[in-house]
Amino acid sequence: WRLSWIFRTRYGIGAAYSYDRGKNWSAGQDSGLNGPNSRFHICRLRSGRILLINHVNYTGRNNLTALLSDDDGKTFPYKLLLDERAEVSYPDAMEADDGYIYITYDRERGAFRKNLNSVMDCAREILYAKITEEDILAGKLVNPNSQLKNIISKLNE
Repeated sequence: WRLSWIFRTRYGIGAAYSYDRGKNWSAGQDSGLNGPNSRFHICRLRSGRILLINHVNYTGRNNLTALLSDDDGKTFPYKLLLDERAEVSYPDAMEADDGYIYITYDRERGAFRKNLNSVMDCAREILYAKITEEDILAGKLVNPNSQLKNIISKLNE
């Protein structure tokens, strides 16, 4: 019986394990799931597959991608690029009763800018994607009602 705890690190996603129902934990170690020191999202879908939203083939916080695993997170062979642009981060997701997976994330929050004018030049957007497992399995949108890069909120407007 093993509990797993995964967490954000400077080198990607770390992991620790407990074999006594959480009383003691192993030292943190590299999970092998990489990432640019940014928030990620992971959950189990109704199908039993694991959904991971993280950056893939990234240079900074770009290439936000939905990944699927059908072997309990050992591998993530299925990928759908959600947003290739720079400074996309902080994903969250939920699976709705209609079978769609709704993913929210932000773009160009303005963090770490040196002055207000440079912050105001940022997109400062909250976006969402509406996808299905079939889209991720295919690596492209196959459902006609699936959507990417929809703006929910834009602070500059």
